[in-house]
Amino acid sequence: MAVARAAALTLVVLAPVGYVGGAWDDIHYLEAARCTAAHGFCVPDDHWGRRFPLVAPVGFVLALFGESRQALWIVPLVYSLAAVTLLTATVQRTFGRSAALIAGFLFAVTPVFSERILHLGVDIAEFTFLAAAAFCFRMTVEKRTIIWVVLAGLAASLAVLTRPTSLAMLPAIAAAFILSGQKHRLLPFGLAFAAPLIAEGLCYWIAAGDPFLSWRLSLAHTTIPTDQLAPGVNLAEKPFFNVGFIDNWRPASGIEVHWTVDAFLNLVANGAVMVLPVAIALLVLHRRRLGQPEAGGRALLFLVGAAAFYFAALVYGLAIDPKPRMFLPVAAIACVACGALGALSLKKGQWVPVFGIAMLIGAHAAISAIARVDGDPFQAAFAPLIM
Repeated sequence: MAVARAAALTLVVLAPVGYVGGAWDDIHYLEAARCTAAHGFCVPDDHWGRRFPLVAPVGFVLALFGESRQALWIVPLVYSLAAVTLLTATVQRTFGRSAALIAGFLFAVTPVFSERILHLGVDIAEFTFLAAAAFCFRMTVEKRTIIWVVLAGLAASLAVLTRPTSLAMLPAIAAAFILSGQKHRLLPFGLAFAAPLIAEGLCYWIAAGDPFLSWRLSLAHTTIPTDQLAPGVNLAEKPFFNVGFIDNWRPASGIEVHWTVDAFLNLVANGAVMVLPVAIALLVLHRRRLGQPEAGGRALLFLVGAAAFYFAALVYGLAIDPKPRMFLPVAAIACVACGALGALSLKKGQWVPVFGIAMLIGAHAAISAIARVDGDPFQAAFAPLIM
């Protein structure tokens, strides 16, 4: 864990870029947090403001310390370090110390994560709750006590409240309970999962007379004009399984072949998730040993399947804009695959490629970080906020 956290903090020092402002989404989170700081609770009027697991703590920080670039670092940094810690701890308990060392380091330096460590956005906050749910599930396997089941349900629910895209991970969580012989625990998990959602609905019912306000706001996000969609797309349509949306998002890496494969090709080719093609290569290289204990066993195969399902659900089912930042869970699972299979390579004495891959990704992250601030981290850290 210490290595992963140190790597993450090193990249923060190289590029302390947090709040950006202008046309970025973070300005909406800042406005919602300001309202929270001033009034304690504000009925949201857009999908940014309804994401209280991010907005509420940021509002508390603003009320406590005032508004500054450094104050806006606090909540994202806490979420980011928690994400690295939870991921590493879960991998260590599941695949061993060597796998955790590799996976934790790679995740910390993968740009899709490292470039958002201080960013006022919802991506890492959502992933942190999913990582917490995964850790709690792992503890249910080890301890077989109901408290970890309840905590897993609460964490998964908070992930959904942070951003509803986490709903796409629920089938994988349910399957994990069933495959681990804990089918009887799906009910307490479901009750714990439902509790925060019901509480949120009651709050909005009291405050706005609409218990489903947050869900209406989330579903309405596609009606907001964006330059990431080609002109002519009917924004009034629902996004679910909508080829009009799927086929017309601006490709993240500039690759346009066919709507059925564009999202995947652009993700694999994007430098922000360069760990993904490495993981795919390792899976192909070790294909004959997949499923065996030394290659991560069935747990690794399950995670790969979960990543594929999550990707497909977001891209084709929800028709989201398939930018790399939307696929942090996929990037995390790629890091886990690199960790589990990299540990196998270490056991076989193949330390050079493992070390080389880690250093390549780490060097890419460091160079990208320096380039982001034009070699001047001081200016990035202390520049005035832009509205």
